[in-house]
Amino acid sequence: MRFHRSDIPGLLIAVVGPVGLMLVFLASFETWDHHGTPLLGAMAGNLAVGAGLIAAFSRYIRNWDAILGLVLILVVSAGLVITLQQTGDGSSGVADTFKWVAVVAFLALNVLVPLQYLTNGFIPWFNRREAARAAAESEA
Repeated sequence: MRFHRSDIPGLLIAVVGPVGLMLVFLASFETWDHHGTPLLGAMAGNLAVGAGLIAAFSRYIRNWDAILGLVLILVVSAGLVITLQQTGDGSSGVADTFKWVAVVAFLALNVLVPLQYLTNGFIPWFNRREAARAAAESEA
């Protein structure tokens, strides 16, 4: 299998993704001092497997603009909610609005990525497979 230019995002996701997610996990749940427990190894393994699967299938993503836009909306909304919580307005209507924006962006991201996997990867693969099978049957 040859690498293409479209594989570069997948390689970056595979290298940077698990490390970044592990740092987010350690910081968000304050598990820095869990030495000698299986928690850190289990979480690192789970995050690495997930990031590896995303990286492997990232070559089927054609519309990176929508995905990066949703990730940006998610990060900005989370940052604004954290800022509002630190200033004491964490339960205001503005904070609730940003929380809902983040939830909707996350759900849209979880719909858009598998949809692109299906439309750009699996459905064309099934179509090529069926065409090859039909060509083999017509020759026989």
